Amino acid sequence: MDSNPERHLFLSPHYDDIPLSCGGTVTSLAARGVRPEIALIFGDYPDPDAPLTSFAERLHDEWGLAAGEVIDARRAEEAAASALIGATDIYLPFRDAIYRGSSYVSDELLFADPVEAEADLPQAIADALDLSVPAGGDLHVYAPLGIGRHVDHQVAFQAGRLLHEAGVRVRFYEDLPYALETPNVTRRMDDLRGQVEKAERVPVEEVWQTKIEAIMAFPSQVGVIFERYVGVQPTRPAISDAMHDYAVAAGDGVAVEQFWKLTDR
Repeated sequence: MDSNPERHLFLSPHYDDIPLSCGGTVTSLAARGVRPEIALIFGDYPDPDAPLTSFAERLHDEWGLAAGEVIDARRAEEAAASALIGATDIYLPFRDAIYRGSSYVSDELLFADPVEAEADLPQAIADALDLSVPAGGDLHVYAPLGIGRHVDHQVAFQAGRLLHEAGVRVRFYEDLPYALETPNVTRRMDDLRGQVEKAERVPVEEVWQTKIEAIMAFPSQVGVIFERYVGVQPTRPAISDAMHDYAVAAGDGVAVEQFWKLTDR
């Protein structure tokens, strides 16, 4: 265990985001004796009194899950992945965009600007987090950059910004697999021009297979997020190759996970 206690809190919009984007970093931290925490932001159960939209039902079909089993099944996937990378899961009381009424009922709306009615949601997320710091130690928070522009990732980015403004050390991770598509990265960096800069690069070659094993612990999701959104075949070799190529390019020949920070501090 580190003599200087550290707390590492990863903000995860959905159940698979941290293994995908930071799985190597989390695994490396755990190997040092740190116990990384994953705060699942938008993982609460749908309102049982509200009918599901046809869009939500279509996604459930693509995931191969019945409406009544989606959350429990996805939590089981998350638990399996977190056990592999050495993380602890924390569940926040917020629902996925597809369960928040009729605001997000298509891919076009899901990957666009969050609706104005949710302007207070980032602050609610920030307020819901336990930000206690170990005695004599440090708190490190990680939030998504919002690459790919999924509304939940954008909201989580804004929550990270609010924490930064409150004096918390926040690093922003590159949302994978969305970042595999260069136009997604370009578009988001244009959105954030002058606001963020590269901070750290964490080598992940030694823990690469653990990261991939954790990604494959989400069988309900790998087909949708890789094949539909970034055109990668949802097999372990194809996923590993595509992700590794990205990691090596980011590390100038060494596989890394790359983190960013806001430029005003």
